[in-house]
Amino acid sequence: MNTCKIIYAAAALLMMAACTPTEMRLDQPGLPDKSKLKYSVTQQQGHDNIVYLNSQTAGAIPYWSYDGGSSTLALDTLVFPFSGKYVIKYSVNSAGGYVDGDSTTITVTNTDLATITDPGWSFLTNGQTGKTWVLDMTKPIGWYGFDYLKHNGSADDWNYHPDYVGNEWVMPNRDYGSITFDLNNAKNYKKVALDAGGNASTCTAKFNLDLVNKKMNLTGCGLLDGSHLADASNWNALTILDLTDSTLTLAVVRDNPAAGGPCWMGLSFIPK
Repeated sequence: MNTCKIIYAAAALLMMAACTPTEMRLDQPGLPDKSKLKYSVTQQQGHDNIVYLNSQTAGAIPYWSYDGGSSTLALDTLVFPFSGKYVIKYSVNSAGGYVDGDSTTITVTNTDLATITDPGWSFLTNGQTGKTWVLDMTKPIGWYGFDYLKHNGSADDWNYHPDYVGNEWVMPNRDYGSITFDLNNAKNYKKVALDAGGNASTCTAKFNLDLVNKKMNLTGCGLLDGSHLADASNWNALTILDLTDSTLTLAVVRDNPAAGGPCWMGLSFIPK
């Protein structure tokens, strides 16, 4: 390198060192004020289960969250099949960061089952009529690895769901009661549990169903446990291992160390 180039490089380094961090930093826009967020949530006249979302905040990507999902579209249409109150929350992502916005509560007057197209809803509930399920005592319970639904061949892709004959140790052979699902103006769930003496206890609740991700959540009371209550701590968060018009297997997470390692514990039901 010649002398001129050395002097030029040294001068450039001195100039960079003389700059303060403030002078070197590119100006970043600040967070927009929450009061500046603009949006609308509008229900269709005469069909209040159809809801239109409209984000009007300039230069920001919207984030809508609501019962059953989320959206990042500036303009979107939601359909709520069931009557009830729903909370729709509006927030945005901007150049300055994430801004948590306000919520809008809407009321849907009537249940519109015509908007439900996945047959799984009918398999489970028979629509508004309701459908009652009892434990399938030919194969009431089984155990599954957490990769069972992925079928990816991993060490956790396994299942053991034996026939009851020859494996009576899984639970006593008796009537454990029933579970009922219906869509009579809401997503309704009822459990009638029978103890060993035949005494019944009944609870009613609501359910949420995510057929895409094979999940179900019960709010108010848990799944019929088939005498395995102590094996799992949560009987409300369920995984759907099987659902047809004549078969239903719902799983909880077995997390009691005394019962064995963590896995899904699936209880199989048939229509009553």
